[in-house]
Amino acid sequence: MYGYRARPSLLGREYGEPLSWILGIAAITLAIGGSRVLNPYFYLSGYFGGILVGFVGHELAHRQIAKRYGMAAEFIAFTPGLLITVISAFIPFIVILAPGYVRTISYFGSSYRGVLNSVAGGPAVNLALAMLGFAAHLITGSRWIYTFAQVNTWIGLFNLLPIPPLDGEKIFRLNPQIWIAMFLIAVALYIVF
Repeated sequence: MYGYRARPSLLGREYGEPLSWILGIAAITLAIGGSRVLNPYFYLSGYFGGILVGFVGHELAHRQIAKRYGMAAEFIAFTPGLLITVISAFIPFIVILAPGYVRTISYFGSSYRGVLNSVAGGPAVNLALAMLGFAAHLITGSRWIYTFAQVNTWIGLFNLLPIPPLDGEKIFRLNPQIWIAMFLIAVALYIVF
């Protein structure tokens, strides 16, 4: 029927800001932290610091760069992504980080540069945090900083996989050379850590 919009089921439900941030952080924390989330000291660890700064920085980069190019943008958590992320916490050796996405809307048409920079901005933040963390670890020897950098390496590498709907697939489609450079940096950091 014209003008009728079906209500999304619980499985298709999306959550807007600020609830989406809370749900996304909780899901990623559980996926990466696993059973360690039951230990209060976990929340003082480099794992949690890396998750919090890495996830929020990643999504904020997508959102803020899109806004800078004139697009409306908002972080959206959605039930299937949250469930997949949480379930991956209980599967050995598999961590899937997909609790949500930044929805962008362009009112005047999106520029190629704006879309590319917005999509690449998220993983770029994680790679930058990982490189800075690695350098700081070499200077200080801090295990906290090492773990922080390790988590950001994983978030960056995962998001650069060229599989839909991940950032890597979009970057590869928009500019394969930029994707190759970012992916090689992520792999090199992963090997280091």
